Amino acid sequence: MNKLTICAVLMAVLVLTAAILAQTGPDDIIDSYSWNEVYVVKRGDTLWEIAEEINSDLDPRLIVTAIKKVNEIETMIRVNQKIVIPEK
Repeated sequence: MNKLTICAVLMAVLVLTAAILAQTGPDDIIDSYSWNEVYVVKRGDTLWEIAEEINSDLDPRLIVTAIKKVNEIETMIRVNQKIVIPEK
């Protein structure tokens, strides 16, 4: 490989790394909302759907992760479970 190719590959790696590090994470979601709305889980509810209702512009995976972290949910939600969600 010539020096130009190596430089191009290194630059691509640096740009990709910067893009990944700049992404919003669950902790950013937690910090940017007021978490004081109590939601009672109904039959058929999913964290994914709840997350989409909270903010349809963000990746629902981030909001789901934030909800799970705030409520200390390890696996699934249950009917009639009370969870704290951000105000809409």
